[in-house]
Amino acid sequence: MELSNFFKYERSLHPGKAVFYYKTTECDFVPLEAEVTRIRGQKAGFAEGFTNDFLPRNLAPQDLAHCNPLAIEECYVPPNVEHLYCRFSLRAQANSISPAACNSPEAIALLTSITEQFNRRGGYKELAIRYCKNLLLGTWLWRNQNSGNTTILVKTSLGNSYEIANTRGLAWESQWPKEDLLTLNQLSDELCVALTDPSVYWHADITAKISTTFCQEIYPSQVFNLKENKVDVTKVFSKVKCVDGRQAVSFNSVKIGAALQLIDDWWGDDSKRLRVHEYGADKELNIARRGPDSTLNFYSIIVNAEKYLTELNENNEVNPDVYYLIAVLIKGGMFQKKAN
Repeated sequence: MELSNFFKYERSLHPGKAVFYYKTTECDFVPLEAEVTRIRGQKAGFAEGFTNDFLPRNLAPQDLAHCNPLAIEECYVPPNVEHLYCRFSLRAQANSISPAACNSPEAIALLTSITEQFNRRGGYKELAIRYCKNLLLGTWLWRNQNSGNTTILVKTSLGNSYEIANTRGLAWESQWPKEDLLTLNQLSDELCVALTDPSVYWHADITAKISTTFCQEIYPSQVFNLKENKVDVTKVFSKVKCVDGRQAVSFNSVKIGAALQLIDDWWGDDSKRLRVHEYGADKELNIARRGPDSTLNFYSIIVNAEKYLTELNENNEVNPDVYYLIAVLIKGGMFQKKAN
């Protein structure tokens, strides 16, 4: 298949912002707020004392002892609050079954045939299980996972509720208890239908209940500040304005989506899961696991769509490349070549 000059897929998973709050005897929703703290930061970076050639800078003895005044936002659980809540909504749509825009009728027909056959082989069910694992494990809590017992509750638009009593007892690779495995399968069944049936409108309400310690630090999303923007506070959290004017710290939707997309372990023998990305970006090592010089990247796979369709028609087992291909289409994006 040849990449056209007009080719895109709408994303299929639409998470909202995740809001942090706690409960009191008087109110079941008290927004968790940030506070501005002014600190005397230390001059301890490599560049403070050395040049790029590892030569000591010409400094007076007191130069590195001076403080570096900073204003940052911090967030802590209020005293005597034992449980913190984080809640967001998720919508799923069947946008990956065919392109949202493409000027090649042949490509549309080919890719639609692939997703139809992929669904018949149970491929969408496997992807739904992986997304739901991240939901139920609380992967989307990021650094806040390193806390006490955490309960995850998922309520869906079909009127069903699914609960994991304690995520601390589960892991991605572990054997889940029968009750939790049943929860995973039932929730993934709903999501699978939503990803494959355009007539279905499906959404879920997800809440994490986190057991906390006294004045525990919380890590919401940070707002990206460009260096040229002169701001007083250098570290700012993402927030949601509540109806009473207070601002609750939050995760932005991109941060939530990134956690749900942590399912790509098809790129090699390593079991490390990556966020779905056209070039397999590994943020920890700052490398591309599916670089353009390999045959593992999205573009090298999609141009061989005819081969993968033949495999799907002839074999019951799904090629790992096809799982990855459809996962990228679920993520959505602009995939066209630039016009000459």
